Amino acid sequence: MTDLHSIRRARATDLPAIYAGELDYIRQIEPEQEGRWRDGLYWHIKQWTNDLDRMFIAQSGEEATGYCFWETQGNVAVLASIYVLRDRRGVGLGRRLLAEFIADARARGFATLTLGVKPDNPARALYEGAGFVYTHDNGGYRHYEYLVGNPTATVPLVTG
Repeated sequence: MTDLHSIRRARATDLPAIYAGELDYIRQIEPEQEGRWRDGLYWHIKQWTNDLDRMFIAQSGEEATGYCFWETQGNVAVLASIYVLRDRRGVGLGRRLLAEFIADARARGFATLTLGVKPDNPARALYEGAGFVYTHDNGGYRHYEYLVGNPTATVPLVTG
């Protein structure tokens, strides 16, 4: 079967799709935070524009079907968000986007990659399968770390 999805670097014109995806995530996983999230929209727009060079878009034709973006905190690369449209899940897009994050952070010299995820978020299986190791809980999130030099860390299989 031909893979109809491609992954590319994001452009400013992708920001409306990022907004829609982030809002959908909030409504799915953290609905009690929607009001707070909307109140912080200025901060989100600032974050997304600052992270544009570390943002990837999955697309099918002209439609954005998913994205991820990451940030730096000192010498650590932090996955800020990863999202795939509900009707496009289960075909490996999340795995491909996660691989882009890992490859991009490695190419920029980061040896430690981290992320935080709500305990009931099904994406935990994706992260654990890719070699991210649980480190601790904080603020209602489970935190994971991926050490680039660790021989047990694996980059997810990229297909297509």
